This record gives sequence, structure tokens and C-alpha cells, in this order.
Amino acid sequence: MKQKSQKPQRKKQFLRTPSYPGGTKALEAFIRQHLRYPTEALVRRVEGDVHVAFEVDEEGMVHRPRVVRGIGYGCDEEALRLVSLLRYKPVRNRGVKVTSHMDLVIHFRLPQSQPVQVVYHYRPESA
Repeated sequence: MKQKSQKPQRKKQFLRTPSYPGGTKALEAFIRQHLRYPTEALVRRVEGDVHVAFEVDEEGMVHRPRVVRGIGYGCDEEALRLVSLLRYKPVRNRGVKVTSHMDLVIHFRLPQSQPVQVVYHYRPESA
């Protein structure tokens, strides 16, 4: 029996997608650092996830961010502001400029605060 020589298989990657410099952990750190919890959401104690869709051009710039699913109370606007600040690594696919469509979920969680301590002050009633 004749054995076929096995060629090393190349990984097929047709389109390269933009990536955030430093990876996912760096992206999460950027969002944590720059996220400003909206005052209205703090007052109403609103938490949730905002889903944002946007496009990244061949230079790594973000264009046309839009909220796909929001929670309101200023969180949607804050998510759009954050996404507009992002810059990705530029990508070219075989010399062709390609615009990529991306999705991002921004988590709004209320800041953890110290437990509320209740202090009672007693005054004797005057008779």
C-alpha cells in the first residue's frame, strides 16, 4: 500500500477582523476606566446591559455607533460615548480596504458601596 504524504494544512482565514490593541482584557479595562455611570441611572438604581453595534473602518476608527438594545436613563448615551472613544488596530485584507461590523455589550452595574449603617439617637422625653 502506498501512503499519501500529508501536507500541513494551512489555516483558512478569508477576512481579518479588527482587534482592540491589547485584546479583550485591555478593552474591558478601558471601559471600566472611562465609564461614567449616569446620574439618573444612579438615582433610580438602574442596572443592565446595553448592546451597541458599530462599524470599524480600515484605519481602525469607529463609525455609526447605534444602540441595538438599551436600558435608558442615560446609559444608552454613555455607551455610545464610550464606543466612539474606541480605536482598533488597522486591518487590510489582501490590500483591500474593508469596513467591519462589530457588536459590543457594555455592562452597567451599580457601584458596590459600604453597607448602610443605621444609628439611633435616643432623647429622653421631658415630662
